This record gives sequence, structure tokens and C-alpha cells, in this order.
Amino acid sequence: MSYRVIALDLDGTLLDPQKQILPQSLAAINQARRQGIKVIIATGRHHVAIHPFYQALNLDTPTICCNGTYPMTIMLKKYWSRIRYPQ
Repeated sequence: MSYRVIALDLDGTLLDPQKQILPQSLAAINQARRQGIKVIIATGRHHVAIHPFYQALNLDTPTICCNGTYPMTIMLKKYWSRIRYPQ
């Protein structure tokens, strides 16, 4: 099986308890990217809160934030769509 995309959560997955990206994780992500695999962040956080990690990973891919309610391209500051739930 070949992978084309890896989607990673931040809290409890990519980040350690001190909210840092482990060097081993960064190395694995960079290796995957060199192999042509796209890496995206999928998180419950707001896009403003993930921006430092997005930059640290040097990503240029879309992201999924706010528990899936804001799929967006951070580089373009453009939402793919907005999902509105009845109140």
C-alpha cells in the first residue's frame, strides 16, 4: 500500500506533554515529505492556535481545524467551506 497523505492531530499525537514537536517526529515527517507524501494537520484547535506548529513543520498543505468545522488553506487564509450548525 502506498500512502499519499498523512493527517496528524497535535495534542497527544504530534506534540509531547510540553507542547513541543519531538525531533524524531520532525525527522519522520520530513522523510515522508521527501517521498512525496502530503502532511496535513487535523485538530480540534483553531487555526490561529496551530499556526506556530504549521510554520515549524514548514507545511504548505491545507489543514483541518476546529474539530473539522474549518477546513482551510492557511497560506492563502482561505476556508474551503464553512459548516453552520443550527443553534
